[in-house]
Amino acid sequence: MEDKKELTKDLLTSSFKELIMQVPFEKLTIKMITNGAGVIRPTFYKHFQDKYEVLEWILKKNIKDNIQVLIDNNMEEDIFRLLCSCLEKERAFYKKLYAIEGPNSFEELMYQYIFDLFSGLLDKYPMKSPDKLAILSKDAVARFYTFGLTDSLKYWIVHDTDCTSDQLTEAYNYIIRCSILDLLEYPSVKI
Repeated sequence: MEDKKELTKDLLTSSFKELIMQVPFEKLTIKMITNGAGVIRPTFYKHFQDKYEVLEWILKKNIKDNIQVLIDNNMEEDIFRLLCSCLEKERAFYKKLYAIEGPNSFEELMYQYIFDLFSGLLDKYPMKSPDKLAILSKDAVARFYTFGLTDSLKYWIVHDTDCTSDQLTEAYNYIIRCSILDLLEYPSVKI
């Protein structure tokens, strides 16, 4: 029974993915999705509340579940590489998802997922130099990194930047380990 439920969700998701490449999200209807999946409309509502919930399911199946395996095996250093790889694999599809605006947009879902991911890491492991960060809550630290990462990922996908997921991973890992001043070549002041 569970296999049939998963199969039906996969059919609906596949139909959604095919349609979103041809039709803007706001014009995509449940009827179009069910027709593409070869099921009747009530079947959709047995699995999803609306098309926004399909977005959440895609994020879960394509990204969250894969990254959770790394977290469960204490392989957090590979999270960003895997995240970029997942997005790169279906880059044109994710570009369409990033075009969705308003509440429950893919961008908002990604922001919330990445924020939750960082918050979970901050709960799982103690912070280095907690005395230097005492004025910052874990929430503030998670938000800081979430803003930078979510915006970088969106820019990379939406603007068709000419770099691979490996190149983005390497650049991002470098930039988060440096302050803005470390990135600048400015004359040092001699006293």
